[in-house]
Amino acid sequence: MQSFLKITGAGGHITEVEIFPTYYPYNRTLAVVLFIKGSRRAEMYGNLTCCLDDAPGRNRAYIDINNMGEDVLEALEEGGFGARTGRQCRSGYVTYPEFEFREDVLKAYAGKDYKMYLKWQDGLKDEEEYISAKCRQCRKNFTFIVKKSAARKFREYEQGARYLIQDIFPEMSAADRGLFARGQNMCGICFRRMFG
Repeated sequence: MQSFLKITGAGGHITEVEIFPTYYPYNRTLAVVLFIKGSRRAEMYGNLTCCLDDAPGRNRAYIDINNMGEDVLEALEEGGFGARTGRQCRSGYVTYPEFEFREDVLKAYAGKDYKMYLKWQDGLKDEEEYISAKCRQCRKNFTFIVKKSAARKFREYEQGARYLIQDIFPEMSAADRGLFARGQNMCGICFRRMFG
């Protein structure tokens, strides 16, 4: 395993970068950021991964080939960072490949963010994922563990599908569902303050 990744840019210029595992606050999935080698995380090269609605499993992420190019996948595999899973997720006009990073490699670069990510992943069952919402009044973020099927339904609901929020999240309290309901997007505390 290499301690850095070689990225070939425009004109064949090779840049050596270090990976830094962290997470996306939106759905607590793995995020990997690249920094110029030797910069002590002061000079960012770019985001290796992208945050999509589909939550891949532990130590898996979608590689941002739109900005990093497809060659980065071979560089990751040749460097011993992990392997492609064969899964893909389409967003807009780009199909992003899923990549499974070796946990021992990520731990070698880990900071507190990756340790928190692992703790969160340990709290999930196979068919669960995290979903977050922000209260439009107090601006606080709230994160919940939901079934993947409920998360998919919620994404359809956000796109206009005619579901009732209580049918999407039947196990969730009415106060918590209010964070996700169209037109409300408010936590229970703010709702009670506003409407008594």
